[in-house]
Amino acid sequence: MFTSLEEAALNPPGVYILNLENDQLMEIPTDIKKFKNLQTLYIGYNQINEIPKELFELKKLQNLYLRHNQFTNIPKQIGQLSELRFLDLNANHLTVIPKELYECINLQILKLAENQIVSLPDSISKLQHLIELDLFSNQLEALPEDIGMLKKLQMIDVDRNQLEHLPSGFGGLTSLRVLKAEKNKLITLPEDFGQLHSLSELKLNDNQLISLPEQIGNLQVITHLNLTGNQLSGLPASLGEMLQLETLNLSKNRLTTITDFKKLTRLTSINLSNNLLRTIDFSLLSAPVLKELNLSINQLQYFKGEFTNGNLIEYIDFELNNIVEIPCQIGELTNVIRLNLSRNKITMVTEDLNKMLHLQELDLSGNKIDLFAKSLSQHPSLQIIDLSDNSVKLIPLEYAQIKSLKFINLTGNPLYSWHLKQLDKSFRPGVVKY
Repeated sequence: MFTSLEEAALNPPGVYILNLENDQLMEIPTDIKKFKNLQTLYIGYNQINEIPKELFELKKLQNLYLRHNQFTNIPKQIGQLSELRFLDLNANHLTVIPKELYECINLQILKLAENQIVSLPDSISKLQHLIELDLFSNQLEALPEDIGMLKKLQMIDVDRNQLEHLPSGFGGLTSLRVLKAEKNKLITLPEDFGQLHSLSELKLNDNQLISLPEQIGNLQVITHLNLTGNQLSGLPASLGEMLQLETLNLSKNRLTTITDFKKLTRLTSINLSNNLLRTIDFSLLSAPVLKELNLSINQLQYFKGEFTNGNLIEYIDFELNNIVEIPCQIGELTNVIRLNLSRNKITMVTEDLNKMLHLQELDLSGNKIDLFAKSLSQHPSLQIIDLSDNSVKLIPLEYAQIKSLKFINLTGNPLYSWHLKQLDKSFRPGVVKY
């Protein structure tokens, strides 16, 4: 590999790889045409704003790195580079792409991220060898209608665009493994979306999706599904049939009901925070290896059903709901380490929590607890208890005998003044904050 024009000029026929990145270049030297055998050119991270016609005389060029420059357009002659396999134009100032680019029929990887491209020309299906298409952070409002004919395409990134829909025929991308489409304006998915049988990674967060097609359950190899920040009010039953799913994020939607997840034998994390759930049937959430369950920022008040498989759950978040009474069902989750019940309307702590033998962190802050009974004073594992911003007047001194206890937060409570001296005397220094 040559790293300077001067060095390369000494033996033009022997130059196959030329790296001129970060050379503070303002233009591509016209002498570039001398290197007839050049296969790979790195010329990114400069200040170049024009591609000279001499570059298109390099008929053996396969890899062209033009990222992080000042290009505003691509000359039509780009189509003359018939051997081109890799083209990187990330982070320039492109607004349009010439249709002649599709004459580079051997292209396998096309990177056009971080430009201002508003549309792509039709006939992208000419790029039958395309494997990866990166369109991250542009201004695209639509994709070419024939994009579904790219049978070898494995990855497409259209994050941070203005897409309102995916074209019909999109399900024809039968080799697609990764689809990144977060932060667009998608309202619905095409009917043939369930035909993307090779899809293993799907990002659709921060769109405007109002529903999911029932066929989404056909996507049997997806392991991580992110649908946060949409407008979903319900879920298709088939979502509970995606048997390879490991993480599921449905936060920041408008869900009032959920579907049955207990068949998902690989699911370790469910995030249902920031929805409109009022009632939860715990039996629907009984995925066998579930470890994290986030139900915060809903309107939960009523609970039914039992956790039939809850032995592995380690973290549950119920923050900011309308819970008046701690659901007795969670006492059966004996492996929970962290339990967040903060900012609810809880008035008392029940003995059910004593069954949670591995519980280390208990957050009850911002509730309406006035009497904190000694029911947990024999707990074997508690390390942190947050009772801040309640109505507690005194704490049973038996809690000072919990050997594992490291911190108890009592700030924002109307503690009796005479009780403060008892606390200081009974608890180890630094354990109690009031």
